[in-house]
Amino acid sequence: MNKIKKISRYLAPLKQTKIALLIAFITGILYGLTSGFGVPIMLKIASKSLFSDGPVSLGVIFMFAILPTLVMAVRAGCGIANAYCIGYCGQNILKEVRVMVFDKIQHLPLEFFKKREPGELITRALGDTTMLQTMIIEVSQEIVKQPMAVIGAICALIYLCYQQSDVVILMIFLLAVPLVIIPVRMVGEKMRKKTLSMQEDSEKIMTRLAHNLSAVQEVRAFSMEEIEVSNFRKTCDRVMNSVMKTVKYSIILSPIIEVIAAGAVGIAMVYTYRHGIGPDVFIAMTGALYFSYDPIKKLARLNNQVKAGIASMERIEALLEYPETIVDPISPVKVGKLHDIEFDNVSFSYDGEHEVLHGVDLDLKRGNTYAFVGSSGAGKTTIINLILRFYDVTIGSITVDGIDIRDMRVHDLRRNISIVPQSPTLVNGSILDNILWGAPWASKSEVIDAAKKARAHDFILELENGYETFVGENGARLSGGQRQRIALARAFLRDAPILILDEATSALDAKSEHAVHEAIKDLIINKTAILISHRFTMMSIVDQVFVLDKGRIIERGVPSDLFNQQKSVYFELYQKQQIS
Repeated sequence: MNKIKKISRYLAPLKQTKIALLIAFITGILYGLTSGFGVPIMLKIASKSLFSDGPVSLGVIFMFAILPTLVMAVRAGCGIANAYCIGYCGQNILKEVRVMVFDKIQHLPLEFFKKREPGELITRALGDTTMLQTMIIEVSQEIVKQPMAVIGAICALIYLCYQQSDVVILMIFLLAVPLVIIPVRMVGEKMRKKTLSMQEDSEKIMTRLAHNLSAVQEVRAFSMEEIEVSNFRKTCDRVMNSVMKTVKYSIILSPIIEVIAAGAVGIAMVYTYRHGIGPDVFIAMTGALYFSYDPIKKLARLNNQVKAGIASMERIEALLEYPETIVDPISPVKVGKLHDIEFDNVSFSYDGEHEVLHGVDLDLKRGNTYAFVGSSGAGKTTIINLILRFYDVTIGSITVDGIDIRDMRVHDLRRNISIVPQSPTLVNGSILDNILWGAPWASKSEVIDAAKKARAHDFILELENGYETFVGENGARLSGGQRQRIALARAFLRDAPILILDEATSALDAKSEHAVHEAIKDLIINKTAILISHRFTMMSIVDQVFVLDKGRIIERGVPSDLFNQQKSVYFELYQKQQIS
């Protein structure tokens, strides 16, 4: 029952294509009956007239020249209509399932992505959904046509044997049918296991390729090209071995079924000769036999595809059923503009065992800029992750304007926050598209105004197509300083009351840093601004500094006061930066 419930999730999009599905169902029945019953009976009538001892009139010959064409035309028309309608339904299923998977990925907690490779997720979102769609299309196409063809063929055999008053030949044909079930079941289970193994190996190809493409410069800088190619070849060899195992099981069924069918025909031929059965009956029965065993062969192949599809479905299910830990409350508190942030005795652990924050208390007010400094691993990024509610605190609470962030919608919290990261992500679109990430509803004039405030407008106009210039994958056509100013333009456009600057100037040259620094001065006005930086040049705009060490705030105060305390950790960090 649970499996039926899961499968129904993927069949739900069929509600959107009810008419096409109905047409496919009707044409499938007609196709099956035309194949299994219509063709054998047509063969009997035609052969009896054409091979009779007496003369055959020209009209009869002409009629039997047209009859097969008409029968096969009906069969072909129904087959085409069935295939097209099922294809349409299948593509709709593929679209909806891919959207379902993509939507799930958007809501998965960050911890999920730390355990998964991008190649794995790409394979599940594209490869597994395609295989699932193939299974659904094939099942939908054949589940009506082929059983109806078998039923039609069996009805034709029964009708012919009734006319012949001899059921023995019917038994010869029909008794062979159950024999094909044995290899179908055995091979089907093997197919599911081998397909699952093949898909896991295919993930490794995608993962290795993704890693290589994300490290193009490093591969060349360290002369790793040959080693990368060698490793990729080994991965491809493993995938090839897995694929060939599935090919073996996918091709073995048809020959087995054909051998069984040939045996039945051979016995039937001997029986026909011994009992003087006419050629018209034998030809019709052979046709019925073909139109019963051919569907069985297709259903056998379909069984393999079903097993492969189930393997893909299991992998998709593992993704769709992964628990979402960051969820909205049942009755969220309605909020407007948010400003003041408070940490009350906050402790946090990523793995449930090792705490990375210990009893942190903060009170961040509107109109002030706060800097978090400390060595790597001190907990600075974790504080940002908790404010954005990428994770929930283990102990204590985080409130904004007195409201626990767990009591409001995640979207309501994050729309009040702008973030400028150290390495901003740019999509492979135009500069206009990338700035619009800050506020997708904004007008072009508002985008230009934001770019001017971010000191980005001038360099944008110097580009070949201005704001319509494509930036390349992750902004590859722009310099680091240009990418950073695009990220600042997003923040200006969003104009959120809470601003997070995560190492926003750490990777810039002096000229770019100055431009970004001036833009940040304008950006932080009247906001609750949070700055993470190792660059002490940014401290001139900071009202209060928090020094973290091993998840604890060990110092806090005005930058100048901490600097003047020459035994302070803040001063030591400053000296280390000057030396480096």
